[in-house]
Order: sequence, then structure tokens, then C-alpha cells
Amino acid sequence: MPLTGINHDSDFSNALGQIFGWPELRAWRDAILLLCLFCLLAVPFGLQTGLLVWQPSLGGLVPVMLVAFFAPALLEEVVFRGPLLVLQKGARKLFMAAILLFLFVLWHPLNGTFLMTAAGALFTDLRFLGIAFCLGLVCTIATLRSASLWPAILMHWLVVVSWKGFFGGPQFLTGSA
Repeated sequence: MPLTGINHDSDFSNALGQIFGWPELRAWRDAILLLCLFCLLAVPFGLQTGLLVWQPSLGGLVPVMLVAFFAPALLEEVVFRGPLLVLQKGARKLFMAAILLFLFVLWHPLNGTFLMTAAGALFTDLRFLGIAFCLGLVCTIATLRSASLWPAILMHWLVVVSWKGFFGGPQFLTGSA
């Protein structure tokens, strides 16, 4: 279908192989710089606005690390920065990146409204959505620069684990803040 903008010379399995390929060292350097930039913006903003609270809680962090790798990190990165993005070419790739970034941010209030209802207040909070946008943006840039999902998956995972283990994440998810 020519209207999709998908490169039909490469099939879906090749796209999956590409997005799960291990990126070059340069891509990891770029991802680390993007993650540092994200942290320099998100952490002071979150602490200043009360969205983050320095509250280290390492008990039970190992299960959180395991679960967070699969959901949200792996699952959301495959959906919002996976084959739909990688299969695009040229200007369509940037257009699709913008659409998928918008959908990534929109996913959070929908998730909080219909699935994780205990997190509904948090997932509709504009401060949270601003940080989610910034995380989605750096993950999108890392995916575009590396042509791999691994940098975005690991950045997303580190942010979620840090939030739940050090910045009071669980209290915001249960509404006990």
C-alpha cells in the first residue's frame, strides 16, 4: 500500500531484527547524554513541583526491576517506537515519530482511566505528562539515532526503576501522597 509510507522492500521480520539489533557504541554514548539531559530537567522540576519526593525505598526493588523491564519499558517502547517508526523512510519517519510521541503521552491518561485506575490522578497530572513527554522525546531521539530499541528500553526502564525506588513512585501510584 503506497499510502502507508512503509518500505515494502524490508519485511516485518527484518524490521524486528533491526530494532532489536545491538547498537554501536556511539548510540550508547548518545543515549547516556540524552538520559543525563532528561534527568537534569525532570528531577529538579519533579522535586520543585512535588511530583517527585526523595524517598529511597530499596526493599522490593528487585521485583520492581524485573516487572518494569517488561512493562512498561519493553512493551511501551515496542508499541511507541518499534516497527511503526522503523519501517518509515524520510520525512514520514519524523511525522510518524511525532504521532507516536503524541500517542505515548495520550496512553498514560487512558491507562490511568481504564486500566490502572489507582494511578488515574497521577496519569492525568500535567506535571507527570510533561515528564512523560520529555522521556518519550529522548527515547524517540535515541531510537532514531541508533535504529535500535535497546537504548530507549534501557532509558525507560532506568527512569521507572529510579522513580519507584528513589523518588516516591509507589506513593503516587496508590494515591497515598
